Amino acid sequence: ALAHAIDLKQVAAAATFEMGKANPSAVATMSPYHSAVTDEWPAYDPEKAKALLAEAGYKGEPIKIQTNRKYDGMYNNAIAIQAMLMQAGINAELDVLDWATQLDNYVQGKFQLQSFSFSARLDPALSYETFIGDKKTDPSAQWEDPEALKVLIAVMAEKDAAKRQPLFEQLHRMMAAQVPIIGLYNDLLVVAASPKVKGYRNWPAGKDRLWNVWKE
Repeated sequence: ALAHAIDLKQVAAAATFEMGKANPSAVATMSPYHSAVTDEWPAYDPEKAKALLAEAGYKGEPIKIQTNRKYDGMYNNAIAIQAMLMQAGINAELDVLDWATQLDNYVQGKFQLQSFSFSARLDPALSYETFIGDKKTDPSAQWEDPEALKVLIAVMAEKDAAKRQPLFEQLHRMMAAQVPIIGLYNDLLVVAASPKVKGYRNWPAGKDRLWNVWKE
């Protein structure tokens, strides 16, 4: 129901000034493993969300979204998502905390929903690793499916990119079916350089790499 209630395209457009696109997957849009399969996700459909809520026996109980004012993206996303959830009949409330408290709650798994973000990881397997696991040993784990963990272990042990691709797509299909976490978008990375700077290339991790870069 939550997945059907959130318009990912609208959230991404607002957050990236319409320069970025939605990405529900843990496979980043700039990753060579990103494909049409990893774009698949339950469609935005508030009426279907309402039907699923009724089927689940939801009766307007409050659902709190933890966020913070330190990171504008997290806060603005939380406001947009709150409005969308309310349109679908979900009694969504914002719980605005200081960042240290929200992060501590994330690590301890003390929340219903959080507007959160992860730092760049150059291998999608490392992204999946942040939220696949067992809450008994890692309270921050959001996806406790043993089968998903098996696929993750397999993709981490595989070196051949051609063999890793279907494993990442399998993980995403499983995630789209179970919705343990809802991906929104990858942060926009904008770089400007003088025409005199030669050899500079952007990097998905968002850090400047100045090897073989020179000024004309």
